Amino acid sequence: MKLNALLKGLILSVAVSASAHAQLIEKTLENGIDAAILDAFKDAVSSSAIDDISSISLTDVKGALNSIKIDGANLIVDFDDEKISSLLNNKGIASWSGLSDPVLVWLANVNEEGMTVMGGDNEFEFAKALNSASNLNSYNLMFPIMDLTDMQEVSAQTILSHSDSQLVKASKRYDAKYFVAGAVEYNAETETYSVKWNAYSGEGNILGSGSLEGDLDLVTQNMSREVAKVLMMNKPQNTVSKTSADEVEAITSIQSDGSITLGPVAGGVRVLVTGIENVADYPKIQKILISYGYEADVTVLGYSSSGVIFLIPTGSSPAILDGTLTHASEFTKVSEWVYTFNRSSGAVKANPEIGTVSKKSSTTVTSNLNGFGGKAFVKDTVSVTVEESLEKAAVSDNGPEVVTLK
Repeated sequence: MKLNALLKGLILSVAVSASAHAQLIEKTLENGIDAAILDAFKDAVSSSAIDDISSISLTDVKGALNSIKIDGANLIVDFDDEKISSLLNNKGIASWSGLSDPVLVWLANVNEEGMTVMGGDNEFEFAKALNSASNLNSYNLMFPIMDLTDMQEVSAQTILSHSDSQLVKASKRYDAKYFVAGAVEYNAETETYSVKWNAYSGEGNILGSGSLEGDLDLVTQNMSREVAKVLMMNKPQNTVSKTSADEVEAITSIQSDGSITLGPVAGGVRVLVTGIENVADYPKIQKILISYGYEADVTVLGYSSSGVIFLIPTGSSPAILDGTLTHASEFTKVSEWVYTFNRSSGAVKANPEIGTVSKKSSTTVTSNLNGFGGKAFVKDTVSVTVEESLEKAAVSDNGPEVVTLK
């Protein structure tokens, strides 16, 4: 009873009237209330905070709470977005809402074997890590196709010699609002990367630059943050950027025979993808497209006997999308706007391994919030054992094996 009273006091002490700008986040109590609140806060600012938030304490986070609520083994945390923004500003942590347009990246890979330009084929570990880091900072990267057209206009030497006018000309093909150019060098002895980069507007104006050295995660994460800060400082103000998804019109228009029209439409391109054998392929295809700089809101429009029809939002030339899918290892072009997916998860199969499953757990959850000295809430979970067994009859000549579930 005493613990329940303390818990009620804790929850009521942070409860305020609901804000028009709030977000609910649910976290497990496995590691305690304090850890759950801090983990929830990290999720709440993951799409806006660019700088490291490790300096923010539990006491700081409390000021951004509307309420907390325990639901079984989980904690539901209600944050006020305006208070979060104020907290980040007071702590000097840069935050922004991100970009809807992808940022084109021209990176020269320099090593003992020679120099190459990193393309959009996911061949380079640095490019993949940088793209993942940038997704966490609310903007997408787009690497060049590096087909014949690109190779005629841009080489590694073009980037290293700062031939900015040539880079601007080549970037026009991708309708890039911003692009980044730089050089990456890997030291095999120390297993570290060195990178120098410049950020440009689509017209070729230098917006910022940087130089970093360290392991893969450190360099890509810091480079992503620094580029984001440059873009944040140079993003047009008092304008609302529409994504191409906002501009899509009549996305389900059909032909006279009832089939959905393939090809460019307002706001994107409709493509038919064959070779999909599993619903798990849908998010896989979406992640691949995001890695190539396309928006996350890819839509499934319908199905045919051949495959699945997707709407891929893009504000760039449809030829860029076609070139990307044509040269990507994950896809093979079959015909106009028809591609085969080469990385299907395969047909769904039942798991043949059925046996005994045991689960035992005992959890104690406490909190130091409001000075309760670790005694605000204690929860013990009773050990639970669930057992399933199969009895298999011998295989006979008269029929198939018989399986009985006990």
